[in-house]
Amino acid sequence: MRALILPVLIALAGQQSNTPTAQIVDTPSVKVLKGLTAPEFEAEMQQMNVALGVACGFCHVRGNFASDDNPHKATARRMLEMTQTIDKQFFPDYRAGKDESTLGRVTCYTCHQGEQKPKKPLL
Repeated sequence: MRALILPVLIALAGQQSNTPTAQIVDTPSVKVLKGLTAPEFEAEMQQMNVALGVACGFCHVRGNFASDDNPHKATARRMLEMTQTIDKQFFPDYRAGKDESTLGRVTCYTCHQGEQKPKKPLL
């Protein structure tokens, strides 16, 4: 019986490894962007770079992305929490389209528009 089960288990394991599964980013250093797959996480980070007109090193310590030593990272987390609160309150039914943020309708770009400091409102 074992001789029959082992090849089946090996075949199943091989099938699973050939099926790409997006892994959820789950590390202690991720405090706000929870529940995203690795590709979604990377896309959100790239959108932040564009929204603020900066590179990764603006918020992250080079060579140690998990470090909290850069104060810009704490500011980014607070801003993400702010936009999440706005989105939950005003856009609870938002569904991201292609190439849109999965986080919500209000994003870093809403205010920053490619600048490190938010643009002044038109009011």
